[in-house]
Amino acid sequence: MKLKIFILALSIFFSGINAQVLYSHPKGQDFYEGGRQGFNNDIREAIVKNNMKPCDKTEALFMRFIIYPDNKVKYVADTDTIAVENNKCMKNKVLEVMKHVKNWKPAEINGNKTPAMFCNLFTDDFLFDKGFSEEEFSKPIYMYKDKESDIKKFRENFAKCFDSNGYKSNIDYSFTLNFDVDTSGEAGFFYIDNQSNLEKFNKMVVDCASNTSKSYWKPGYYKGVPIKQAFKMPIRFNAN
Repeated sequence: MKLKIFILALSIFFSGINAQVLYSHPKGQDFYEGGRQGFNNDIREAIVKNNMKPCDKTEALFMRFIIYPDNKVKYVADTDTIAVENNKCMKNKVLEVMKHVKNWKPAEINGNKTPAMFCNLFTDDFLFDKGFSEEEFSKPIYMYKDKESDIKKFRENFAKCFDSNGYKSNIDYSFTLNFDVDTSGEAGFFYIDNQSNLEKFNKMVVDCASNTSKSYWKPGYYKGVPIKQAFKMPIRFNAN
C-alpha cells in the first residue's frame, strides 16, 4: 500500500524542518479522542474556561496543524499571508486555545507513530458553537475564458492538458489529487495520493491543475469573508 506522504521541503516552508509528514490520518484513524466531535467539544470548552471573546469583526481562517508522535501540535505556516493578516484575531485566538486541548492521537503506520496533518475552518460561529448555515458559505468558482464554469470543466481542461503533453498510459492508473484554492483564488498545496514514481509525471499533474491566464478560480466565502477551501479529485487513466 502506498502511504499518504507529504514532503514538506517541496511544498511549504518550515524553518529547520525537512521531514516526511502524512497529509492526513490513515483511513479509520482519528486525529483526536472522540473524533472530530471530541475535538469540537474540547475546543469549545476551552474557549469558555479561558473566557475568550469573539473578534470585533467577522473573521474566518482555514488552518492546518501537524500532530507529532509525542502528542505535540504545531501550526503549519500559511503562504496565504493576506488571509492571515486579515484574520489576525482569529489566528491568535486559535493558537492560544490549542494550548488547552490535549487529547491528540498521532497517526500510526504499521504500529509506528507518525506525524500527520489535520485542518479546520475556524470562525467564531464554530468556536462559540453558534452553528453554521449552508447559506452563509459560497464555494470557489472555476473560471474559464472569463466565464463561470464548474469542476467538470476543470477536469476536462486537466485531461486536455495531459493530452497536449503527449501523455499515454500503457496500464490502468488512478490517483487522487488534493489541492487548496486560497483566498485569492490561487490553486496550491498540491498533494497526489498514490503518486507516480516518475517525478516528471507528478510535476505535470501539478502544472495541469495550476491556474493559467485562461483558467483560474474565484475564492469561496463565509459571511462575505474570503476563505481557503480544500478539493479532492479522483483521476483515472485507462491503458491505451
